[in-house]
Amino acid sequence: MVDYIVGYTIIGVLLVFVIFSILVKKRVLFGNTPGMQKVFAHPLLHYSLRRLGSSLISLALAITVTFFLIRAAQPADQTCAIKFSGPHITEEMFNLKCNLWKEEMGFNGTIFQQLINFFYNILPFPKTRCLTTFDTDTMLYTVEDCRNFVIDFGKIYFLPGVPDGTYVIDYMWPRMVTSFKIGILAVVLEIAMGYPLGVFMAKHKDGVVDRIGLAYIISIDAIPGIAYYYIWMALLCGLFALPRVYSADDFTSWLPIILTMGFTGMAGIAMWVRRFMVDEFNSDYVKFARSKGLSENKILFTHVLRNAIVPLVRSIPSAVIGALLGTYFLENIYSVEGIGKALLIANSTKNASLLQAIVIISALLSIISYLLGDIVTAIADPRVSFTKGD
Repeated sequence: MVDYIVGYTIIGVLLVFVIFSILVKKRVLFGNTPGMQKVFAHPLLHYSLRRLGSSLISLALAITVTFFLIRAAQPADQTCAIKFSGPHITEEMFNLKCNLWKEEMGFNGTIFQQLINFFYNILPFPKTRCLTTFDTDTMLYTVEDCRNFVIDFGKIYFLPGVPDGTYVIDYMWPRMVTSFKIGILAVVLEIAMGYPLGVFMAKHKDGVVDRIGLAYIISIDAIPGIAYYYIWMALLCGLFALPRVYSADDFTSWLPIILTMGFTGMAGIAMWVRRFMVDEFNSDYVKFARSKGLSENKILFTHVLRNAIVPLVRSIPSAVIGALLGTYFLENIYSVEGIGKALLIANSTKNASLLQAIVIISALLSIISYLLGDIVTAIADPRVSFTKGD
């Protein structure tokens, strides 16, 4: 009961804040108080609230669609028939095991009750969960391993090498940390290489570096991803003798996957920066600056680079998503126990809880990345308007 009270209190506070801000914006509240209007009616705040509202709706839709698709792919009764049937299993034991598994997995009740309970479990507020086991000898239930959670993704069953009843968060957390560490380093690398390369290619358009860079960008689009990854593996592990298998204790084994992800993402950033800066070099204000006698370096570093931050900001969300969520191709090639590999395992074993957790984490990271990217773009780009009319 306490969990429900805390959860609904948090939701209520968020709704009150949103409604309060809207009323201030419409001047229903504090219409004659300039200070309050300045704080709560700021265009950026309401732009952020609108984007946050649409992001939450997108997240709820993604979770709901995944919830129904997973249950449609393999119904709970079908899973029970596969996992619990046997020549020595009585009907009573079968029903007891199946019902206990359904309760542990959240498959009991109607489909809409399951959906409501699922949303309740993943809402971020404290809740207590216990593991219930069934002793086939005594035909008794045993409650053990009670823990407190903020977000409960459920438990894992029937996953090879993983004990039944393992909490999803315990299975996912070390894999998330691994993917995040590698991903963050890859994002830093691709931005550090891609942005200067795009600037240099734009400044020396049609030069040697520009032509080589464009050829590299085109080759990435032309070559299938899996073939491209194996080319880099042969180059890094064969020619430079870097470790072929990832190890958390050996940083040199991190380099092949980081460099592969970095050089891949670098191409997209360099392309957008080059395209944007070429347009800027042909704009009227640059022509006016040249007519005033300003040097090319002065124009580049004083005017053009300030505006060229916009494509960098726009490219960061997709770079962060691709890096943090990992890639199952690379994680399989270099034997990395990350999110990408966990997705393949969850899909092949049809593990509902694990699949749902990975989809929620992916959707949440994607939405947060694009939300922050839109807000930062709105701040960095003066051409972005905060009003619907414009």
